[in-house]
Amino acid sequence: MVAIRLKWTVHRGDDGQYYVHETIGEQSAPVVSGPMTSEAAVNFVDEHENEARRRFELLRSEIAGRSSLADYERKGEA
Repeated sequence: MVAIRLKWTVHRGDDGQYYVHETIGEQSAPVVSGPMTSEAAVNFVDEHENEARRRFELLRSEIAGRSSLADYERKGEA
């Protein structure tokens, strides 16, 4: 299984505003969001990271649940 890496980088533009570069995967081009204030950029990154963690934990729980069910079924207990 290939790992999916999420990366957020905040850059300050020549206009003094902040831009968030969000990259999903090693070879993808970043999606740029902005302009925004520094506080908004930090909140943007925090919110997106929290959502990514929540979705990862949900997926991990789902995979673990399927694994447990498969073990249960292999033992003939289903």
